[in-house]
This record gives sequence, C-alpha cells and structure tokens, in this order.
Amino acid sequence: MRSVIATMAVAVAFGLLFAWDVWEAVSNLVALPDFYDYAGFGRDNVPWWLLITGVAIPVAVFVIALMLGRGRPLLVKVILFVVGLAVASALGLGVIALEDVLRPTIVLVPR
Repeated sequence: MRSVIATMAVAVAFGLLFAWDVWEAVSNLVALPDFYDYAGFGRDNVPWWLLITGVAIPVAVFVIALMLGRGRPLLVKVILFVVGLAVASALGLGVIALEDVLRPTIVLVPR
C-alpha cells in the first residue's frame, strides 16, 4: 500500500510539472493569433498544426512515461518522468523555434 501511495505522489507531482508545459502551450495557442494580427501577418498565416502539436507533446510524453513506468521500481519511475519532462521541454522549445522559422516576414518598402 505504501508503494502505491508513493507512486501516486510521484505521478501527481510530475503531472503538475507536465501541466505547466501544457499551460505554456495553451497560452501560445491563445496568444499567437492575436500577435499575428498585431504584427500584420493575419490570422490566415497562423501555424495551427504547430500550436496543436505544442499542446499534445507534453500530454503524450507524460502518458508514455506513465506507461513505461508501470510495474517498475519507484526510482525508475522518477527517472522516466525526469527524462520525459526534459524531452517534453526540449520538444516544446523546438516547436517555438520552428514557429519562428515558419513565421512569414513583412518586407517594408519605403515610399
């Protein structure tokens, strides 16, 4: 019973850390269209597939770490969650960098 409680505590603690990554991705999903409008790119150029991928990555990595940790000792579960958190953060930064590369540019022509 004690190991079940410890496992649940670890899963909840890392779930909150993964939820932070999801929160950041959702804020990008909400704020980026307004930024595109403000910058003059228009909402038609928003990379929606990239924003949705940014939200899905932390959720998918958490579920994968949870599944890989089933039946393993607590320390292995913690290591899997730490590695999963690092992978989700790195992929999240990659999504942000890819958006920067894909963003349309505005050429200002002097009159």
